[in-house]
Amino acid sequence: MAKFKDSLTASFQQIREDRAQSIAEDTEIEYKRDIEDRCRRIRQYDRQRENLILDLCPTTNTSVQVVPSDFNAKEFKDKDIQIGIDRRNDLIILEIVVDRYEYLFGPYPEANKIKELIPTWTSKIK
Repeated sequence: MAKFKDSLTASFQQIREDRAQSIAEDTEIEYKRDIEDRCRRIRQYDRQRENLILDLCPTTNTSVQVVPSDFNAKEFKDKDIQIGIDRRNDLIILEIVVDRYEYLFGPYPEANKIKELIPTWTSKIK
């Protein structure tokens, strides 16, 4: 939090120390929430993709979940691609938000949690 708070007090010398601390804490919380929300959404995209496939599978040997004549391959492909695009965009934004968090406030304290939630995460986060 030091870099962000130091910038506040250097730029606005009239800001009292306690006010600068309060602003810095609120801003850090916003970054943390954004990171957590993006991780949750990325996990939801993974589930949505799996559900697209699972919805095609019959629930039992005697039931038919999808009637081949009713299946729309283009619609399936479009949904699958859109989920992939949304997931990739959130991964890019997550990278930016984590990078900015670390620049402004220091190492992200829950970096291991990101890796746990998104095992394919390939970031500077260790």
